[in-house]
Amino acid sequence: MIILSFKTYKEATGEKAVFLSQIIKKVRFETGVEIIPAVQPTDIYRIKKEVGIEVWAQHMDPIDPGKNFGWLSPYSLKNAGATGVVINHSEHKNPDDQVKKILNKAKEYGLRNVVIGFNTEMVIKYNSWDPDYVSYEREDMIGGGISMITQEIENIKKLVKILKKPLIIGAGISTVDDIRQVLSLGAKGVILSSAFVLAKNPEEKLKELALIFKNNQ
Repeated sequence: MIILSFKTYKEATGEKAVFLSQIIKKVRFETGVEIIPAVQPTDIYRIKKEVGIEVWAQHMDPIDPGKNFGWLSPYSLKNAGATGVVINHSEHKNPDDQVKKILNKAKEYGLRNVVIGFNTEMVIKYNSWDPDYVSYEREDMIGGGISMITQEIENIKKLVKILKKPLIIGAGISTVDDIRQVLSLGAKGVILSSAFVLAKNPEEKLKELALIFKNNQ
């Protein structure tokens, strides 16, 4: 599994979000690898309607429809076409009690989910709450140009052995060697952003990464 975070990059907003989603659809079809964009809420409906692929929200709030001005409800996200949500990214952190509430609400609305922890203790805790996927991303290495895999091999091995849920790895993942190492350690997927969104040739880059997954299936 490859989760592609569009964040709020200009290169992944509006028409450009649709363009990148068309690339994802093409590469997913050609390789058979599960590739999911996590996009801004303003782009969910358009991507779902114009491209017709699975799309996740980058965040949501644990609320139901009603008097909640300025919040993101799972009802509205699902109605727009989202089928999943990323919970607790380092750029949109939540206290543990809120993480649990968001996760429970995602389950209530039938939204697939991945919960991100920034150290092994957090990952183990979130795993016990029964998400669909749990992700390990050291927040000090996100967007730093260095892959987390270079420093966290032993911790990843430890987590793969004890977790009930599939482990997703993020933070600096950008190359085929990163992907190979992630899979060789037993993790099931990656989260990445700028390596795809800001690539000179996003289609070529994504296909390169996806083929590593295909060859390990």
